[in-house]
Amino acid sequence: MPSKFRLAAFAAIFLSLSAGSFAQPAGSMQPEQRDQLRKRQAAAQQNPARPAMPMRRVDLLRSTDPAFFRTDEALRIGDQVLAYQRITGGWPKNVDMTRRLTDAELAQVQAAKSRTDDSTIDNNATTTQMIYLARLWQATREERFRVGFTKAVEYLLSGQYDNGGWPQFWPDMTGYQVHITFNDDAIVNTLELFRDIYTEQDPYGNGLTDAALRARLKTSFDKGIECILATQIVKDGKLSVWCQQHDRETFAPAPARAFELPSYCSAESAGIVRLLMSLPEPDARVKKAVHGAMQWFDTYKLTGLRIERTFENGIRNTRLVEDPSATPIWGRFYDLKWCEPYVCDRDGIARRHLEEIGPERRNGYGWYNSRAADLYPLYDAWAAKYDPRHKVRISLQTPGANQNGTIEMFRRPVIDRKAFDVVVKPGQSIQAAVEQAPATPEKPFKILVLKGKYNEKVIIDRPNIVLVGEDRDETVLTYAELSSKRTVREYKGKPVGNGVIVLQEGADDVVISGLTVYNNYGSTVEETTAHQMAIFGRGTRTIVINCHVWADGNDAMSLWAPESNGMYYHADLDLRCRGVDFLCPRGWCYATRCSFYGDGMAMIWHDGRGDPDKKLVITNSSFDAKSPTLLGRYHHDAQFYLVHCTLSENVINGNIHYAYSDKVLDPCPWGLRTYYYNCIREGGQSGWLRNNLSEAPGAPEHYAVTAAWTFNYEWDPEQRIRDLWDVLAY
Repeated sequence: MPSKFRLAAFAAIFLSLSAGSFAQPAGSMQPEQRDQLRKRQAAAQQNPARPAMPMRRVDLLRSTDPAFFRTDEALRIGDQVLAYQRITGGWPKNVDMTRRLTDAELAQVQAAKSRTDDSTIDNNATTTQMIYLARLWQATREERFRVGFTKAVEYLLSGQYDNGGWPQFWPDMTGYQVHITFNDDAIVNTLELFRDIYTEQDPYGNGLTDAALRARLKTSFDKGIECILATQIVKDGKLSVWCQQHDRETFAPAPARAFELPSYCSAESAGIVRLLMSLPEPDARVKKAVHGAMQWFDTYKLTGLRIERTFENGIRNTRLVEDPSATPIWGRFYDLKWCEPYVCDRDGIARRHLEEIGPERRNGYGWYNSRAADLYPLYDAWAAKYDPRHKVRISLQTPGANQNGTIEMFRRPVIDRKAFDVVVKPGQSIQAAVEQAPATPEKPFKILVLKGKYNEKVIIDRPNIVLVGEDRDETVLTYAELSSKRTVREYKGKPVGNGVIVLQEGADDVVISGLTVYNNYGSTVEETTAHQMAIFGRGTRTIVINCHVWADGNDAMSLWAPESNGMYYHADLDLRCRGVDFLCPRGWCYATRCSFYGDGMAMIWHDGRGDPDKKLVITNSSFDAKSPTLLGRYHHDAQFYLVHCTLSENVINGNIHYAYSDKVLDPCPWGLRTYYYNCIREGGQSGWLRNNLSEAPGAPEHYAVTAAWTFNYEWDPEQRIRDLWDVLAY
């Protein structure tokens, strides 16, 4: 049973260290250290007597040049590295610790020293700083650098579980951070560092550590190897590879971020195998682990494919393309059921095509890699030396799993028809299927609409209905109705709104997927773009995904819960409207991977009255139009977030604005609130589309603008979709 981190014992370790220990007030630094750092900063600014080394700043922490470590610049950076070191002995990640700090910035860094929730071995944090301090101590022999290094060693030792693994963060951990973490080579980097220290490889000799500490590191290293062997995934009775994370109790593959699902992971496994092959005296278990992993790599390599990255008109794109001459690659993740490569967006749903996830994750994550290819010659030499009898036959020249029939590379998801409560066939009534549901279903009532054309108005007056079309291109629901000329005005004694699908008040937790929903009044009855909704709703927690939502007039998608207190989630929608405001939610709304196509009138609108937190958030989506068209407008208090979106040149070069210039329907006391990040307009823009998330309430990072964030973590629609994936799969 792995031990939990014990903060009291941890603190005792550090309080017992020699000069420079953290037995001073939290957040403080020795006065002489602070003065030295400030003096060096001032000197570097005013009198650059020693020329800067010819290297990029981003590489300075990784420098191996002995001459550099004898410069004032190296000392300045070393003192900043110590300033960033937490009381834990570790460091946070993704911080440029070489950039010269102002006095105010240094004070902020010092104030954060007492944090215990951001020390980590992720993204090469802590190990990178340790290597730098070791090199600096070797060059200067200044004791504060050795003390900082030793504290970091103790930090790493303190985080190891009894089973030999490490979490991603410690001592304070949340969520997936508690898992045994191979991600980004976190444990491999730690073990390789330990081995270099206890064998006194450069730069860890010359008295940097004592014999007792080196013995502890050797013991820790051996425990780490035991953990690696214990976590290797067994597939069909055979050893395979590893997941990025493993449960610290059961060793089972475990999830991390939403797009990092339990899986076979090729990239980190390559680093693990390289480490195992570097052991000088591999035992039988190590040999079996290496043979098994190499067999897996060879079985599941991909051939005739390569990654293509483009950058055109300011827009990045990543594609997997066919190329007969391409060298083998591997998917980063292979699912545990089929052992087939997948990609994933922040909604946590595995996909098979890069085009099926948004550009932020598509371009911002390494979904394919060739790390395992470097192992092939190493394995040949290793097996010949240590275990020629059991060497497996592998080759980079043979067809991969995608070409030899081992896997179905682009397997399409299939819905489970047996899971539906009602199946509607062409000629039958969708409305009649809805009315078969209990008045208040305790569990989702699932309706499957088979491919075909349906012409009716569907009124949903009860909660927990899941309405799914068999294929969104071929399951078409049309109805021609103008708002001012509604054909159905009352249902069971209650008024009914305009729309092809109408969700009555109380029709909460409804899911709609896989349909074309088209209000075609303007093209079949009379030429007009007046209000003619496709989907109108008065319920909350509404999910509409994987649909074509079309209307010949205004307000195609109108989800208007009473008092603007609704929550709505959309993904993978094709919204087309000849009118205005065709996505116009009242309350909180999150939309991702949607395409908008307009024709001369503003496309998006929001009503956020009653709570300044209400917002319309659109991510990873595209906006286009037949003719010059406004992006959006408002005439009540509203708040818009657009993140990782593209706008064609037919989207007018101008910000979302108040709807009217000749009248004021609502004074909107909260004013204009439009926030953008990484949004590109073809043909350029005049400054209004600049990145300004830092000006939004709470200054969220772009990757934090998620569905859960939008709804203040009070509703998780993406979990509901995952729970219903057997009937929603697309």
